[in-house]
Amino acid sequence: MPIIAPSLITLALFGFTLSYDEFARTLLTSGSRNTLPLEIYGMTTNVTSPVLYALGTLTTVFSLAVIVIFLGIVLLATRHRASKGNDAGKGML
Repeated sequence: MPIIAPSLITLALFGFTLSYDEFARTLLTSGSRNTLPLEIYGMTTNVTSPVLYALGTLTTVFSLAVIVIFLGIVLLATRHRASKGNDAGKGML
């Protein structure tokens, strides 16, 4: 698990980032409730309001915060693994 942890975190970040742009699938599967992509699309078809810019700013800040948190977790895990040292060359006798 420690070897594939950075790959899993990267996969989670890609999935999180791509989920914001899932307008077509959301339109087909959302039912009677609007999701964030559908609300944003509805706002772009009408007159542009400041709410649209606020939503864009909030989603950008939120996604950047998630990315920074995950990168911090990877950095801490890397430092923790490096501080433990390596047991190479210490074969069992």
